[in-house]
Amino acid sequence: MSLLSKFSKLALVMAASSLVVTPSVSAASKDANAFTLYSNKSETQEALTNYAKTWGEANDVNVTIKVCSGSCTLGDQLKSDFTAGDGPDVFVIEGQGGYDIWADKLAPLEGDWIDQTEFEFKQGEEVYGFPVSVEGYGLAYNAALLEKAGIDPESLNSFEAVKAAFEDLEKRKEELGLTTVVANATKEGETWIMGNHDFNAYLGGGLENGDRSITEQVLAGEADKDRMAKYADWVELLFQHTDPQMLTVGTQEDMDIAFASGQAAFLHQGNWKDPNLQELEADFEMGFIPYQTLGAEENADALFIGAPSYYVVNKETAAMDAINKFFSDMVNTPEGQDFIVNQANMISAFTTTEETPEAPMSAFLAEWVADEKPVYSFDNTYFMPDGFGMNNLGPVYGQFAQGNIDKAEFIELISAEIAKVPELAGQ
Repeated sequence: MSLLSKFSKLALVMAASSLVVTPSVSAASKDANAFTLYSNKSETQEALTNYAKTWGEANDVNVTIKVCSGSCTLGDQLKSDFTAGDGPDVFVIEGQGGYDIWADKLAPLEGDWIDQTEFEFKQGEEVYGFPVSVEGYGLAYNAALLEKAGIDPESLNSFEAVKAAFEDLEKRKEELGLTTVVANATKEGETWIMGNHDFNAYLGGGLENGDRSITEQVLAGEADKDRMAKYADWVELLFQHTDPQMLTVGTQEDMDIAFASGQAAFLHQGNWKDPNLQELEADFEMGFIPYQTLGAEENADALFIGAPSYYVVNKETAAMDAINKFFSDMVNTPEGQDFIVNQANMISAFTTTEETPEAPMSAFLAEWVADEKPVYSFDNTYFMPDGFGMNNLGPVYGQFAQGNIDKAEFIELISAEIAKVPELAGQ
């Protein structure tokens, strides 16, 4: 299939992602046998819709799946819906920041699934969030391409090693068929890539899983100068080896296409990209290397793995019993486990799941977890004020990518945004 055909195919999938694909139900539902679930993952929309339809028919419940993706921002859309009196029954939050916004709208959850995971979202002793999945990321790589280039992924265990590999690949782009060494993007609409996921490396890189000491610093409005300088070196390295057009005006779809077609050696994404890459017929082995953000003195040896988002329930719903059963069946039935692992290509957050993922990125992470390799906290970013990564930090990365500011100014501006955090968080 040509690149143009692959792009057209993906474009159709992404265009469909904003559609409601089951009959509309007014929410929060006043019907005990109907509820609306609002997701933020276009890449799992088809699988979730199919599972909800099948489950709903078996349980005599009408489940509507809505998805916010692309130019839609879930937080803004939810605020609009609740203001209009049309808040959904089930929706997604991304950690503490999301909970703080919606706390007065949420019902505590119960169910046997709580004893089958370490990733539920809690406030005190009460559970409010059902973990959608376990996700993870580092810097994704094309194993076949690196092998062709004579680069062992396991050797990329320091900043200097990654820098040397990037520089070698840069010189051999024509030979290897590369248009970019790294596939990355910073434009408006894609600011989550750097502002959320990459900035999490500043917050949690090199720290024991669950260590939120740097996060607490940021919440107090303080930046660690030495750590920030090393982090800026990492950002500069990524930007130097990403095609300028992709970096400044490209989309995540452009990134996916470049990686899937073998025109990028590395992809700045996580295992949530498995469905998109499968759609693009990427058929090579993939893996992840840790972000090397700690400088020459300390090597990073862990990937960021955790539950990045949670389903929460509108306390006004009349369908709580049906929703509880929906959650329980997703965890405890073969059909539910098949949906999570095989259809949605996600890594289950639940210890009782017997299915194991086949999709390459998810399989790599599942093996990493099974081998008890080091993990850095994935949830640090979600302790930030709502929209901080995308709206406050994201444009600064964009200015750096465009060459409008240098590295020293990048550090200064990121630190200035950190100084605003206490006010943004209402402290």
